[in-house]
Amino acid sequence: MSDPMQAKSSAYHELIEAMSQPGCPICRLVDRAVRQYVDVFFYENVTNVERRAEIREARGYCSVHGALLAGHARMLSVAIIQHDVINDVLREVDRVLPQTHTHCRPLDHLIGMSMRRTVLDAVKPKRVCPLCEYERDQEGMLLHALANEIHDEVMHQAFARSSGLCLPHLEALLQLRDVDPHHLRLLLHIERDILKALKTDLEEYLAKSNGSYDYAGMGKEADSPLRAIKLVSGRVLGRR
Repeated sequence: MSDPMQAKSSAYHELIEAMSQPGCPICRLVDRAVRQYVDVFFYENVTNVERRAEIREARGYCSVHGALLAGHARMLSVAIIQHDVINDVLREVDRVLPQTHTHCRPLDHLIGMSMRRTVLDAVKPKRVCPLCEYERDQEGMLLHALANEIHDEVMHQAFARSSGLCLPHLEALLQLRDVDPHHLRLLLHIERDILKALKTDLEEYLAKSNGSYDYAGMGKEADSPLRAIKLVSGRVLGRR
């Protein structure tokens, strides 16, 4: 007889494992997926013409995802894609900006406005950061997997024991249009219980932090402010 667990998707098993760790399981899995994507791209696919064009049009990665590029082993690949971006910007700028500086003459403000628009168009991204796009795809896939499987006993219990969804990912879940309302209601009941438990821990922390309190030492509420930061804000999402 086959094991029903073997028929579950990889996302199902990844979610179960992530729920045993601190913090929002979607944040944890998306962060891992993005970092793996960066590793694979810079080690194997930096010569891919289509990917290079996407990065050029996006004017590089956003500031959040750009911070993931550092690392000695990646420097050659980073130099290649950043040269692409800067070269493309300069090509547009050089079309309208004089090669030598000249003093403005009266009424040159009309020329200046046209120049400003052209340079702005050269600098402004023409598409979303490719890693932001990949990140959203991963979030959607994982949130759908969670919502579709929350009725499963193993998933149900794992989520109930987890840190719950951060508020940004709870918002993203609620914006999905094709989620079974019964599954969503079950998931929201669990999430509410998790929020209530954290609220209780924060209240205990605040009470014990009061100077008039007969201090007996912190218990499991000791790290509740840090847990609350992660739950309220989630991971730093790269969004343009």
